[in-house]
Amino acid sequence: METILLSDIVRWFSDNHSWIQAISLICGVTYMTLQIFQHKLMWYFSIAASVAAIIVTSTNLNGDTWAPLWAQVALNVYLIVIAIIGIIRWRQLEGESGGKLHIVRLPRKRLITCLAIIALGTPLLAWVLGKTSDPSPLIDGASLVISLVAAYLLSQSHIEQYLFWIAANTLIVIVYVSQSKWLMAVMYTIYIGTCIAGFINWKKNGVIVE
Repeated sequence: METILLSDIVRWFSDNHSWIQAISLICGVTYMTLQIFQHKLMWYFSIAASVAAIIVTSTNLNGDTWAPLWAQVALNVYLIVIAIIGIIRWRQLEGESGGKLHIVRLPRKRLITCLAIIALGTPLLAWVLGKTSDPSPLIDGASLVISLVAAYLLSQSHIEQYLFWIAANTLIVIVYVSQSKWLMAVMYTIYIGTCIAGFINWKKNGVIVE
């Protein structure tokens, strides 16, 4: 009975992925656009986009087989947590920058730590995902680890976060294209463009705060 009920729920969401992806697309593009100008409302659109993405990735079907994209599910749960941290942290930074676009220098030690996490975490996570139903364990794992690092750097207002996001979003586009999730693929392609625009704007107009 419970198995049949779960199957029906998964099937219903899977059959309605198009409009759920559309919600994630609209919220996600709005989030990335606001991020270019460092508007604090971006965090709330990030949460909405992540909730929609969790529904899409957790109810993915490969034919008639339930095949959740677990790395993407975990990523979006993490992004919700990071958004909450970002809301709190950016309130402090807004005071220090006088309400202007704020940038915090990325310490070399933190950068090295981030690169080490990516180098060690990618093969480990790919191995773990290979034991699940995830259809793209290596690419999915790499995109997740890089995104985890990028999201943390964003919450701390490091401009380098854009470079990590560009790499992660490129891999995520590949994942969604392989699963024919076209609106999600379009969304992350747009993300890449907004990352480039955001990097340029932050670099030009950002105020360094310590």
